[in-house]
Amino acid sequence: MPRDIRRLVASVAGEFTIAADHSWGGSGRPAVWEVKGLDGRRWFAKRHTGPKEHRREVTAYRRWTSALGEGRAPVLAAADTPAQAIVVTAVPGRSLGCRPPAPEREREAYRQAGHLLALLHSAPVGQPEPGRDALGSGTEAGAERGTHCGTEPGTDSGPDIGPGIGTSWEADVEATLNGAALYLTAEDDALVRAITEEPPPARPQVVAHADFQPRNWLWDEEQQLLRVIGFERTCVEPAVRRDLCRLEYGFLHARSGLRSAFYEGYGRELTADERRACAAYAAVAAVSALRWGIEHRDLETVEQAHAMLGRLRAERAECCRRGGSP
Repeated sequence: MPRDIRRLVASVAGEFTIAADHSWGGSGRPAVWEVKGLDGRRWFAKRHTGPKEHRREVTAYRRWTSALGEGRAPVLAAADTPAQAIVVTAVPGRSLGCRPPAPEREREAYRQAGHLLALLHSAPVGQPEPGRDALGSGTEAGAERGTHCGTEPGTDSGPDIGPGIGTSWEADVEATLNGAALYLTAEDDALVRAITEEPPPARPQVVAHADFQPRNWLWDEEQQLLRVIGFERTCVEPAVRRDLCRLEYGFLHARSGLRSAFYEGYGRELTADERRACAAYAAVAAVSALRWGIEHRDLETVEQAHAMLGRLRAERAECCRRGGSP
């Protein structure tokens, strides 16, 4: 653990020991340590990969995670902007991305996931104070814009999903395809162009987790409660841009029982416009993820991207077979 992170942890926990290193392998991923104070309390320290991720996570903890309810997310204990690091409280639970619970418990976990996401999407967006950024420090160039999920240079913590703030849909799709041209088959390129020919229907801006997936859901078997972590991409964007499109074409695909449970918790099913928007965003997301995964040697991301493209292809073929509009 670097010296500046040790100082930050000590400011909260006093004397401590490092209990585990939970950092993901490969480049472009944050470093995460689990620490334990002499009093037995556990904390997590995270060093972000760039200022955008740091700003987003601190903003999320200070402004939005309270909407999930008491104890449903960690609490921010300390933040260091120059070090791009935070310390948060530990919350009970095991990541559903590691080992899912028994089927009946898993369904309840997905129901609670839908409910928590609905609460986050309903949180007031709010605005930074004039002349101050989301961290509460002096004015930082682009700080207000940074709470929106646009593309910012100089950061790299995972594949972003277009379009960025201030760019057109057509230009962003073209840039995404051109950037991944070395990794796409002609069939995949044609598929994505067909799906994204029309811009996705406009949807309201909400507070989005933007990385809402089982590895960021902690299931507490004892209390039968789900908690949410990993807010470094949290920002303001349409719910379909990342949160719902990744679920629809990823973790909920072909899992009707879990999908039903999730939307029971969410409070409603997707509208026709939302389903169309999910397909368009998923197509761009798959291309972006494929490029990022290959260039960062992240096999899991590459596999997820190929799976998403396969599901989009099958869905489009089925729609055409039935004589509907793809």
